[in-house]
Amino acid sequence: MTKLEAKFSGWLARPQTQSVLSVLNADGATTRCVGGCVRDALMGVATPDTEVDMATDLPPQEVMARLKKAKIKCVPTGIKHGTVSAILYEADKPLVYEITTLRVDVTTDGRHAEIAFTEDWQGDAARRDFTINALYADADGTLHDPTGHGLADIKANRVRFIGDAAARIEEDYLRVLRYFRFHFRLTPAVEMDADALAACRTAAVPLRGLSGERKQQEMLKIMALPDADKAARALQKADLLRPVLGPIFAEAVPVEFDMLAAMTGLANDPLLRLMALLPSTEAAQTLAASLRLSNKQKMRLTKAMEMPLDLAHLPAALYFDGAQAVADRALLALASQTQGNVDNAPTLQAAVAAAQDYVRPKFPLTGAMMQKAGLADGPAMGQMAAALERWWVAQGFPDVDAVQRELEERV
Repeated sequence: MTKLEAKFSGWLARPQTQSVLSVLNADGATTRCVGGCVRDALMGVATPDTEVDMATDLPPQEVMARLKKAKIKCVPTGIKHGTVSAILYEADKPLVYEITTLRVDVTTDGRHAEIAFTEDWQGDAARRDFTINALYADADGTLHDPTGHGLADIKANRVRFIGDAAARIEEDYLRVLRYFRFHFRLTPAVEMDADALAACRTAAVPLRGLSGERKQQEMLKIMALPDADKAARALQKADLLRPVLGPIFAEAVPVEFDMLAAMTGLANDPLLRLMALLPSTEAAQTLAASLRLSNKQKMRLTKAMEMPLDLAHLPAALYFDGAQAVADRALLALASQTQGNVDNAPTLQAAVAAAQDYVRPKFPLTGAMMQKAGLADGPAMGQMAAALERWWVAQGFPDVDAVQRELEERV
C-alpha cells in the first residue's frame, strides 16, 4: 500500500489532526482522512489552510461521546447525515475537522439523497462523485483507493466520475458544475474526460431545476478559479451556461468571455468576474433571479452595471455610491478595454486605488445646529440637510465652521 509523502501532508502531521485520529481509532474503530485534503496533497496543491475531512466507521453519537470524553469541543453540524465537527486550536486559530460516518445512498432524486450508515468503506467510496475524491489516508499516511482508479487518475492528471458518469450525475445534478470546477482547478491544461462531458451535456434540463442557492455556490467557486474564463467557455460550448445563469444566455446572445478573461487578471472577486461575463443589465437581472442572489448582491450588481462611473466627480461618487461601486465600475471599464482602447486606463486605475483606500468622511451637520439656526423638526429640516450635504461634498468636505456659515446663510 502506498503512503502519503510527508512533504505533501503537513495537515496530517499536525498534532491536532493526530489527536482526533487517535481518539477515534481506539478500540478497533477506523477513522481516516478523506477527500480534498488527500487529493490536494497528492496533486501538490495543498495549502496550510487545507480543510481536513474524515470518514469513520463509528456512528455519530459515538464520535461525539469519544470527543467529549477527550475534552475536544464538538458540534453536531449535520448529525442527521452523520457529520460531527471537532474544533481544536492552533494558537488562536480554530481548526475544524468534519467527521462523517460511512454512508451509502438508499434513494436519490438528483437533488437530495436518503442515506444509511454503514461500515463498508467500498460503499462509502462508491457514493462519492470523482475517483480522486474517494481516496482515504490513515494516520500514518497509508493510502486506500477503494474505487481502484483514484491514484491512477491523479497520476494521469484527470478528473473522472466514479463508475458510470450519468449515474453519478443523476444522484445529484450539481455534480455537473462540480465536474467543471474540479477540472479547471486541477487539470485545466488537459482535455476534459469525454464520458464525463457527454453525461454533463445530457443533464442540462434537470440542472435548470436545481435551487438557485446551490447553483450560485458552485458558480462563484468557478468564477474564483484562475481559469474562470476557460471554464465559462467550456460551459457555454456544452450548452450548460443557459440552464445555470438564466434564459438570457441564449445562443444568439454574445457572452463577454474576453472581458471575463481580462477581469481574471484584474480582480479575484468572483461576483465581479460574473458581472464581467454579463452582456447587459437585463442579463444581470436574469442572473440575480436564476442564482437567487441576496439583496446585497443584487444591489451591488445594480450599482455597478446600471449607473455610470463619473470620473470627473470621483469624490462625490465615492461618498454617495460607495467605494465598492466605484471600484466595480472602474474594473469593469478596464476589463472592457480589450480591443486596445486604453486611453483612460491610468485614470481608471487611480479610481480603483482611491476606492481601496477610501475612508468615508463624516458629514458634520447635526440636528442641534439646524434647530439653533431656527429650523423646526420636519420635512424642511430633512431637505436642508440633504441640500447641505450635496454642497459639502461638492465643496470638497469643508470643516464644521464652513457648514455652520452655509447653514445660516441658507436659513
